[in-house]
Amino acid sequence: MMHAAIAIGSNSTRMLCAEKTAGEIKNVLRGREETRLFSALDEQGFLPEAKIEETVQAVKMLYRAALSHGAKSCVLFATSASRDAKNSERLVQGIKAETGLDMQIISGEEEARLAFFACAGKEKTLVMDIGGGSTELTLGENGHIFSAASAQMGASRLMKMQEIWCEEDAEKALLLAKEAMKPYTDALQEKAGGARFVGIGGTCTAAAGILAKKFFDVDTMDGAAVSLNEARRQLQMLAGMTLAEREGVQGLPATRALHMPNGLCILIAVMELMGFDSLSVSGRNNLDGYLLSLEETV
Repeated sequence: MMHAAIAIGSNSTRMLCAEKTAGEIKNVLRGREETRLFSALDEQGFLPEAKIEETVQAVKMLYRAALSHGAKSCVLFATSASRDAKNSERLVQGIKAETGLDMQIISGEEEARLAFFACAGKEKTLVMDIGGGSTELTLGENGHIFSAASAQMGASRLMKMQEIWCEEDAEKALLLAKEAMKPYTDALQEKAGGARFVGIGGTCTAAAGILAKKFFDVDTMDGAAVSLNEARRQLQMLAGMTLAEREGVQGLPATRALHMPNGLCILIAVMELMGFDSLSVSGRNNLDGYLLSLEETV
């Protein structure tokens, strides 16, 4: 049976439609709309009506695409920006009225769990998912999760705290990222020995793209590696660029140009705090994790 899942993230709204067979997903259709909910939150934590309507229409379009691809079921969930938004119920109501879908706002721990199932495999693995509003760290082995946590620190959240347009800005942002992530990395230090380190999310895939000087898709992304030194090099390079210059960097999607340096600060912070010299990048995301976690008989 073809299943679909739609996730309203802090930067984008994404859709995955696929069949699950023998523990794998196939016949995949992916969709993505840049909705940027986190950046739209005002100082009081409310989403503007125009942004709510834009997101409703994005979900409607992605849902129609999933149905046309043969989806027999569709789940809709939302993450960090919707957890933060004080008027997220308006988004819930708008989507229900237009599509009939019930939007579930999942916890950071559930988001971390889905990230793990997306790409962990059977080896002992620490999975990091850098999002717009939060970063998830999940440690587990052979389908069993030992620890799943969500930090209130993502690329867009950090950018609101400290934009990066020079080396000094980057140093300040990196300190903020380390301060936010340290309680989570400290809790993992003893448990994570010998674990693989896997990164998902736009920051990690874009870092691999910049290194390779090309855009990756999900099928060609898995196995790409980004070293700590390479992440530092990219941060130094991007920090001194104008937005237009960043948009011209090979392998960096233009939609990530504004907040990519902030995402790199989180990536570098976690690698330094955990003592990892290299990161294995996966193009999968929490949508893959959701479909892979479904029972085969569903």
